[in-house]
Amino acid sequence: MKKHILLIEDDKIVRENTAEILEFADYHVSMANDGKMGVELAKKEIPDLIVCDIMMPKLDGYGVFQILSKNQKFKHIPFIFLTAKTNHSDIRKGMELGADDYITKPFEESELLSAISTRLDKVAFLGEFTKNNINNKEKKINTLEVDNINDLIKIFCKKQSHVYQKGDSLFCEGNRSNHLFLVKKGLVKTFKSTEEGKELITGLFKKNSFIGYTSSLGDFPHTENAETIELSNIIKIDKTEIVAILESNPHIALNLLELLAKNIKVTKEKLVQVAYNSVRGRTAKSLLLLVNNDPFNKIILSRADLASLTGIAKETLIRTLSDFKDEGLIETSRTFVKIINKKELQKLR
Repeated sequence: MKKHILLIEDDKIVRENTAEILEFADYHVSMANDGKMGVELAKKEIPDLIVCDIMMPKLDGYGVFQILSKNQKFKHIPFIFLTAKTNHSDIRKGMELGADDYITKPFEESELLSAISTRLDKVAFLGEFTKNNINNKEKKINTLEVDNINDLIKIFCKKQSHVYQKGDSLFCEGNRSNHLFLVKKGLVKTFKSTEEGKELITGLFKKNSFIGYTSSLGDFPHTENAETIELSNIIKIDKTEIVAILESNPHIALNLLELLAKNIKVTKEKLVQVAYNSVRGRTAKSLLLLVNNDPFNKIILSRADLASLTGIAKETLIRTLSDFKDEGLIETSRTFVKIINKKELQKLR
């Protein structure tokens, strides 16, 4: 049976084009052209998922969500905001209300379909998990039987991923998250911002890295921001799914604690580096951190981000890189930095 999606959107062109995309993807679609009509239609038809614009006449998207969320019939029905609003406060408001996802216009067809598929998969997963609990089944679901973090990553990588463009936000400092993020492809930075708008990068996350588990698994808000540095594929894993896996595989919790401890260790080392190392030493450490095990010893990162990671001004970084180049330690171009003499860089303090 086709899954039923309710689309609430006041813009006729966007509404009809989006409905056409969903129908081509084999979904049954109902449409409402304002929030009030959307609430009435939702109560009448009880869809499998709701996609709702925010800025609408009569009743905005936030109002639609608040009304429906008070009704027990909509407790487990995914709700996705669709809007042209993109600043952090708007994203934070939608997610703090309890929405399942947030898609900004204009969007790619694949992004919309991926978000919908992910939310419907979550409902199916929870339904199966609840059914097994009710029946008191002692045998684990095969997909939940994992030996280590790498097995867990392989399972999650089979899920639909979200496409994030360069500069897209995953989460903001101060908001709470219902998701754990896994980088399937690309590069993501976490950072703190000052009131003057200056950034200090606190972490870089590549393929197969988890992000945001301290907030998704704890009952407190994010303490930093997360943003893509390049085009990335990100898998969003619901908190309830993670909890279910940890209950079935308690040893995985130890692996997550090891990851957390490793991140804390790296952060402490970075603080010591900022406090005591010279500009040259800090820059060298950042370059070595970024190149990691890259066989080509190449770093593709903007000068601004590299400066933020190192904790120095962009102009200071450029002068230091120029010195390193003159000393034969690195090669540079507009798009990359290549390490030539790793041993000498390791000696710098």
